[in-house]
Amino acid sequence: MNILARFNKKYTIDINNCWVWHASKLKNGYALFTDKNGKTVTGHRWSYQQFIGLIPNGLVVDHICRNPSCVNPNHLQAISQSNNIKRSLLVKVRSARTHCKHGHEFTPENTKYIKGQRGRRCATCAYISKLNSKRNKNLS
Repeated sequence: MNILARFNKKYTIDINNCWVWHASKLKNGYALFTDKNGKTVTGHRWSYQQFIGLIPNGLVVDHICRNPSCVNPNHLQAISQSNNIKRSLLVKVRSARTHCKHGHEFTPENTKYIKGQRGRRCATCAYISKLNSKRNKNLS
């Protein structure tokens, strides 16, 4: 079996289009994969190099989807370590919020997760925005 076929057998695709790794992982959830030279590497870095290209010097591979078990090359981006840390801190800050900027509580019923984007959105604000958009179209 070639290496790509072996790699493809180790993940499944979830509803967010993440390629979720089900083979060996580090404790923090990052995929582990043995390359053609017998060297164990992280799966997301291998995927990036296989499907996108070399990782530029000084950059790290970041999961745009924030899922460390994801090896989908479309969810990976080469960025500086300082930007990687900033993104991680921003996600922690945003996920700790209990209310949107307009004061609506983030409850399971009032929270929308938007595919392809990080974070969550207040369903009440989304509904109000939709109504305003329709109202503006009718006034035109």
